[in-house]
Amino acid sequence: MPEHRLLACFAHPDDEAFPVGGALAAHASRGVRVRLVTATLGEEGEIRQEGAATKETLGEVRRVELACAVSALGLAEHTVWDYRDSGMAGTSPNSHPRALVNADGAQVVERLVLEIRRFQPQVVLTFEQGGLYGHPDHIAISQHTTHAFHQAADPSAFPEQLSGSIEPHAAARLFYSARKKGFRRMWALKLREAGIDVPLPSTERAQEGNDPEEIHLDLDVEAHLENKMACILCHRTQVAADWPYHRVPRQVAADILGREQYIRPFPPVSPGERVEPDFFSGL
Repeated sequence: MPEHRLLACFAHPDDEAFPVGGALAAHASRGVRVRLVTATLGEEGEIRQEGAATKETLGEVRRVELACAVSALGLAEHTVWDYRDSGMAGTSPNSHPRALVNADGAQVVERLVLEIRRFQPQVVLTFEQGGLYGHPDHIAISQHTTHAFHQAADPSAFPEQLSGSIEPHAAARLFYSARKKGFRRMWALKLREAGIDVPLPSTERAQEGNDPEEIHLDLDVEAHLENKMACILCHRTQVAADWPYHRVPRQVAADILGREQYIRPFPPVSPGERVEPDFFSGL
């Protein structure tokens, strides 16, 4: 049986943690070779623990945090690209010349095509097209990865890459990380029920997420909850000192962090088809 390989393409350090850490750990634990591509260092992220970094050092600190997270999940390899975090929509970092949103789209796709052709994954994973909550970098990496997924098999696309061992490669499946609409309110209510005083999301943020009928797989990753939580905690700059999930019963944490949602845009899901909780089922 050929080695199973999964290529995960995301925008920032910690994108591999909160939304998809359970699935990555689950597949890695059974021998899937997982490679993570992270497009930026997340320079515009918050610093949620005093003294963890400064605005000037945040990017390099997050590089170290990412290496810790990759180890916690058991991933085989990772790379960090040289684009800059674009910040949230409507903020001044959107205009930075090195921001991912300002990168030449064809060049980003070309780099992703080369990643696919070199690594030869059967499965590619990225964000759903709305970027979970509209982050410009999440949307950009989703769009670029989707284009690359389809172009990597075409010998007329970036033919200069095709030399030596580099050949066109058709990955079998594309998965998007998603969340059910209302996920922020659901999480807050579960934490409140467990005695944690957290605010409810604003009306606008409460509507973030995908309609349930768009989601093809509600994945139970509770068996890998400890790996996922360890991965999240590696991102010390992004996790507040009063992080709630160590202060609630394990089952409460599992109800929130132990389930992940996915869309399979390719191959399209047929009416009535059940998407298996193994990205490689049947491959």
